[in-house]
Amino acid sequence: MENKELPKIKLYATSAERQKIDQMADMYSLITTVQHLETAWTRDAVGEEKYTESCKKLISQFKTLKNGSTQLIPNVDKFITEYKMDCKAARHRLLRVGVPATVEYGAPKLNRQNSADDQKHVFEAVQTFITALNCLQLDMRDVDQLHPHLSDLMASLNKVKKLPENHVSRVKVKEWLVNLNQKPASYRLTDDELRQMSFDLQTAYDHWHRIYK
Repeated sequence: MENKELPKIKLYATSAERQKIDQMADMYSLITTVQHLETAWTRDAVGEEKYTESCKKLISQFKTLKNGSTQLIPNVDKFITEYKMDCKAARHRLLRVGVPATVEYGAPKLNRQNSADDQKHVFEAVQTFITALNCLQLDMRDVDQLHPHLSDLMASLNKVKKLPENHVSRVKVKEWLVNLNQKPASYRLTDDELRQMSFDLQTAYDHWHRIYK
């Protein structure tokens, strides 16, 4: 019996269609990679430094890809649902928080308990608090300006081992970190949002100062 070659099926007919498919494939691949990285982190299969470095790079790549494919993939959350992606951890990391777990929650408790220089971390947290508040007072309101400062502040707070997990300073900073991550990088806070963020961060700093004054 003669073997007949099956006809080749083209996924695209034009270069524009090919670009769309490449973008969708890149998005799918990137989300899957983040999911694998998060799984490896929770299983202690990757070190803290390597995880943080890799996660920051992937988050940056995700934001670049997301901004460049808004017409094709206007809603990444729906993209995940449509293609039945099992990626709860990646969804949280990319769409909700936008920072590595080591920034969101801090270093593992064992490492934090071994820290011999907590005063240094307290000082760093005060400095990052003041920097973030100064940015708001200077009327900096673009997401891509504010998010890095809040990320640094969250990381600094997490290094202070005596700070309770549910302390208002942690809670308020994380709330705004999540809030900003939901918005495009070019988004500018409204007057009301800027006022509320300033109030929340000042409240967080005041509660922090009561412990470490």
